[in-house]
Amino acid sequence: MKLPSFSLPTTTLPAALLAGALLTGTMAGTAAPAHASTMNSVHTAAGISSQYHLYDDGVDRSKSVGVVFYFDGDGQYYAQRPSTSVLRTMAARAAAKNMILVVPVAPANRSWTSNSEVVGDWFRALAARIVAEQRIDATRVHLAGYSGGAEFISTEVLSDRAGWIRGGGSTLIGGGGVYNGRLESTPDAALKATDPTWYVGSLDSYGATQPSTWSALEAAGKGAAAYQKAGFAKADRVVMPGLHHTNYDLADLVGDDVDRLYTGAAPKPQTVSPAGNDVVNGYQLTGAIGRAWAARGGTAWATPVSAEYASGHGSVYQRFAGADGRDKALYWSRTTGTRVVDYGGSIGKKFAAGGYASSYGAPLTDEQRAADGGAYQLFDASGKRTKILWSARTGSNAVKEYGAIGRQWAALGHERGLGYPTGDEFSTPSGVAQNYTGGRIEWNATTRAVTVSRG
Repeated sequence: MKLPSFSLPTTTLPAALLAGALLTGTMAGTAAPAHASTMNSVHTAAGISSQYHLYDDGVDRSKSVGVVFYFDGDGQYYAQRPSTSVLRTMAARAAAKNMILVVPVAPANRSWTSNSEVVGDWFRALAARIVAEQRIDATRVHLAGYSGGAEFISTEVLSDRAGWIRGGGSTLIGGGGVYNGRLESTPDAALKATDPTWYVGSLDSYGATQPSTWSALEAAGKGAAAYQKAGFAKADRVVMPGLHHTNYDLADLVGDDVDRLYTGAAPKPQTVSPAGNDVVNGYQLTGAIGRAWAARGGTAWATPVSAEYASGHGSVYQRFAGADGRDKALYWSRTTGTRVVDYGGSIGKKFAAGGYASSYGAPLTDEQRAADGGAYQLFDASGKRTKILWSARTGSNAVKEYGAIGRQWAALGHERGLGYPTGDEFSTPSGVAQNYTGGRIEWNATTRAVTVSRG
């Protein structure tokens, strides 16, 4: 997807030097490592510093070594989690064809499509480094990407100054458009002989992702058409019935293409469906969220209606349709563990209306019942704790326990002291105040004094 660009300092890379390093696959004084698997290495070029992960377990260095570069989608869910089974499986499939897997992490805002020209220079420098240090056979270079990563391949990596690729192919999943109808640089014969294939679900159209005005199905069609026009005779689009934007089997799509291209053993798939015991309703259920879902009863508790997505304050979430008919979500973060938010309840609606985890943070507890018949739930925003409370009399309101008013309310005994909040904090001529069923707490911005009024 094309997003607004951000400004980064840039340094022009000497094109001849770049091409020379890539085409020769050597660098002065560099010996091919016997074993080089490493996570979170940092590469700096073109004014950008970002990480990359390299996997080479099972690669025979005495033979010709190829490379698979995988560009993850916007948000970089898997790229931010290099030990996930998806990347490990992808690496194993690559190693079976004696190819290493390299997963660059998109810089800055975790999107490949922001300021892609400069980010493209950063990647080309990284590719030169990888090809040289790892002694890569430039006739066995494979590009793979999902969503925003597929867009980056189609609009930048394969489109601009890609003569360093002497053979191989590309797997573009859920995206990969070319929006001006042409490539940025004229491809040579070796590049045009490679095999780029766009894989897209029949349901991955308008409204399937954000922004809703972007269609992966349409983008894939435009991308394949532009590359065919540019002379890529093998370029085509494979539409997979019933798949939408979040239920592609990324590891097997890439692995199957690697098998096909580097052995010639199988045709392009016509239908690819999610596989494995961790897929329900077309959505993967893995990790801490998957375990929490299973512990709560699996589909007897709720059915997934989305994939996992990154959220505020280092959390991730997945949404579910509850067996009780209410919309829910499981949130996970390192500091809070996995908790549920019931969007069908008053507290969940308050959480959603206030900005979800971006505002309140991830849930620190599940919803709890109070002895007097009320309810509450705690949320943590990077150490700032908010308590959303509900009672039949007041509805749901938030207390900022990290602020002066919230600290005073807690010191008085929480809801057992001054009672439930009747509204959120609000501004006064002298500062900020909050009303409760048993009184009022005011904070003076000038004196920093906190005053409690009962009644």
